[in-house]
Amino acid sequence: MLTALLLDPGRVVPADRLIEAVWGEDPPPTARAVLQTYVASLRRAFESAGMAEVIVSHRVGYLAEVPADAIDRNVFERHVAEGRQAAREKRLREASDSFHAALALWRGPALGGIGDSFLHAEATRLDELRLTVVEERVTADLAVGRDERLIEELTELVALHPARERLRRDFMVALYRAGRQADALAVFRQGREVLIEELGIEPGPELREAHELILRSDPSLLKPAAATPPAPTPAPAATSTSTGGGTGPVRQLPPPLPDFTGRDAEATALRDRLTEAGTMPICVISGPGGAGKSALALHTAHAITESYPDGQLHVELRGTTEAPATPEEVLGRLLRELEPSTAPLPATLEERAGRFRSLLAGRRKLVVLEDALSERQVRPLLPGTPGCGVIVTSRNRLAGLAGAAFVDLGVLPQPDAVALLARIAGPERIVPDSETARRIVRQCGGLPLALRIAGARLASRRHWSAERLAERLADEQRRLDELAVGDQEVRASISLSYELLPEPAKVALRRLGLLGLPYFSVWVAAAATETDLDEAEDMLEQLVDASLVGVEGVDVTGQIRYRLHDLIRLFARERAAQEESEHERTATVTRVLGGWLWLIERLSKAAPTGWIPLLSGFRLARPVDPEVERVVLADPHGWFRAEEEALIVAVELAAAMDLDEIAVELASALSYAFEGNQYVSDNPFAAWNRTHEAALAAARRNDNAIGEATLLAGLGQLYYERDLYAESREYLTQALSMFRSAKDVRGEATTLAALGVACREQGYLPESLHFLDRADALWAGQGDRAATAHVRRIAGSVRLEQGDYPQAWADLNAALLLYREEGSRRGEALTLRSISMYHRAKGELDSAERTAVQARDICAAIGDRLLEAYCTRSLAKVRLRLGRHDEARGPLQDALAVARDLSDRFGEACSLRTLGELDLAEGRLYQAKSHLEQSLELWDALRSALFRARVLRDLAQVHQALGDAATAEKTRAEAMEIFRLHGSREYGEPPPL
Repeated sequence: MLTALLLDPGRVVPADRLIEAVWGEDPPPTARAVLQTYVASLRRAFESAGMAEVIVSHRVGYLAEVPADAIDRNVFERHVAEGRQAAREKRLREASDSFHAALALWRGPALGGIGDSFLHAEATRLDELRLTVVEERVTADLAVGRDERLIEELTELVALHPARERLRRDFMVALYRAGRQADALAVFRQGREVLIEELGIEPGPELREAHELILRSDPSLLKPAAATPPAPTPAPAATSTSTGGGTGPVRQLPPPLPDFTGRDAEATALRDRLTEAGTMPICVISGPGGAGKSALALHTAHAITESYPDGQLHVELRGTTEAPATPEEVLGRLLRELEPSTAPLPATLEERAGRFRSLLAGRRKLVVLEDALSERQVRPLLPGTPGCGVIVTSRNRLAGLAGAAFVDLGVLPQPDAVALLARIAGPERIVPDSETARRIVRQCGGLPLALRIAGARLASRRHWSAERLAERLADEQRRLDELAVGDQEVRASISLSYELLPEPAKVALRRLGLLGLPYFSVWVAAAATETDLDEAEDMLEQLVDASLVGVEGVDVTGQIRYRLHDLIRLFARERAAQEESEHERTATVTRVLGGWLWLIERLSKAAPTGWIPLLSGFRLARPVDPEVERVVLADPHGWFRAEEEALIVAVELAAAMDLDEIAVELASALSYAFEGNQYVSDNPFAAWNRTHEAALAAARRNDNAIGEATLLAGLGQLYYERDLYAESREYLTQALSMFRSAKDVRGEATTLAALGVACREQGYLPESLHFLDRADALWAGQGDRAATAHVRRIAGSVRLEQGDYPQAWADLNAALLLYREEGSRRGEALTLRSISMYHRAKGELDSAERTAVQARDICAAIGDRLLEAYCTRSLAKVRLRLGRHDEARGPLQDALAVARDLSDRFGEACSLRTLGELDLAEGRLYQAKSHLEQSLELWDALRSALFRARVLRDLAQVHQALGDAATAEKTRAEAMEIFRLHGSREYGEPPPL
């Protein structure tokens, strides 16, 4: 536990992390109590040593407050940095001294005794760093002639680490200097064998070069570098402007990530901007926590060090912590480093900033400011003259920094994300083109931090496969728990940004996470937070500035669409569960779904479908801002397409929360919008089915009989729209029984009408009229003219099929009058098409053509592509009867293309039959036979006997014309028998000539 605290001094370590450090993934039930005992024991130990205030309690955990030099690791890393700086500047004796001082601090393995906790990763890093420093120290010792006992030490080191080429090279040099050339060459041969056998590679260029020099007995290997003179005394403060301690330019950049991957375009843009001559470039890298801002900043900074020969300053501004660094504090540190021998620091911020700019004037220094909170924190730290450059990283965009260039980091593209995952986990664990790798990338949302953690978990658990990790990440409830390793944790990274938000923005983020929508507009946030549009937009922009919400773009209706990254969504949902009451969560979902209900209701009233909705209104609809209604009504198709996925997610969320009533209402509203392809989506049937199945499960769990019946009827209508008429009747029959049991007259009447339509499509004409007449009787007592119009129109079309012309005419004209009174343009077009078919059946072809044109024009005006195709086909059939064949073929082919594009098999079968009739009329007998047989196959699949019979009657004419009288007679007889069984008008009509 002490190790976990000291590895991150001055920062709070949550109790859960300390428990994990001590017990790993299987803590005892008493872990928290035992942890408190450990804290008490440690405090007593420190008190006895006169250090009473080392461990400080915090509301979420503990922190260690110790001087930086009290921790060996810090002192070690400082000595290493000094040694490397000296080595770069050819001060080799000083480098050797610094490396010796660093290594003298070690007492056995790093963090000895910590076991298998997540601290093991830090121990591994330190041990690896120690070995690297040993290599650097040996190289420095050789360079200055400190050869004593090196051969003995290197013999042991090479035996322990046979694949470390640098150690082996220096061992060869030491042996050669000792006059043991043959032994040096033998060491090379042994190393080459090890590298080939264990790694499958040849020695690297440095080892090969040393081998060649020894073979040539090159005298340069015998000459150590001359001892460097001691460092000069620092110049007086008044003349020191760019050095740190009088030992050369300050170079504070931390090392770059060795596995930096991707971001090529961003890195190029930064390099180009930061290397512009005669300017003082300021580059701000912003993005969410874990997007790799620091990695990109350091990668870029190291790449352009030659452009800033006077040094590089690096400052952590701690913008996401509870105690961000103040500009005064940062400038004090920088001034001490730039002028270590000066008088006391200036007292005020203005004086410190002025002195800082004076020191940088005329210099080429790069200033890297990491984790900035705000523009106010950054401005005093900017140089004042051209020549210097600045890189700022921040979770906020810092748009107020004048003249800055901005790089907004999002997630990694999939190829780069897979490459990063493979570099960390190992290429043998991640197959780049595998679906598993892509799945892990999707589960991590392409976020570099999440990918690093996922890769590190794979690397540290050799017994896991990539498939096993993907399975563990699949559970959204546990995903954030899985994305944690060592001191890296996605949840903690997001939490840093969350805790800095004002409370209203926190509420907005929590509730948006609860909703789990893929995209959303401002009104959704307003409904979720009970604010107006302006307040909601301000909160969303605060979240955008904090890189917690992204802007997806502007949809076709002109509304801005926002989105939550998947991992931020999971975090926000967790916080909603922890910080919002059940009542608040329920109210949030109900308000937002109520807004959608209200908008869909407005759409339905503005453009009636001609169908009967199962619900007379939406009890839970909730008004939204009139401006939103205006935008939606201006482009309902565009709005519905943009909103469709969110609507489906919303129904599924309400169902999962057992909010069955609003789930039923919204699912039913969506089915009404889908009916008749009112608002055609890419796959309306899939969306319809998903919403109904989810809401149906919730209704059944809550014994909501009316809701269950409503959804069963909706599924029956879905199967009707898919041309699956038998399945449709099964669902509708179940719904009818439930509506009757509940004495729901509207539900019963609507379902009876739907059953009548389904029976008509299969040619069950008496059964269809049975259901329709009963529905008409029920609607007569409801006073719903639109519903009565629908039933009378369908009944009129059925009576037309039966040849009952007087009653068909009465029904259709009654329906047309009612639709016009209701202002239903779609219902009017449907009825006019049926009246055109009536005129065609009666031989009144001029009237048939006129009404078909009227129907087609209305469909075109309201943008109903499918119904327009049906009307176009009716018009073409009239012109076929009129002998105007050249006016029929093109429209028929267009109607066929629309039916196929919209997966409407009924319309496709009708179009193919009419094309066959046209071919027959023009004497194209084989083309007619092909079209009619294709139509016949579709009617067989649809199990629609009456329409099948009509095609058989046409095929009989084709066979007769081809000279096959026997087949013609057999085919005609089969058709007539079907007409007789179904009671259709064709049975009493004379056979066609």
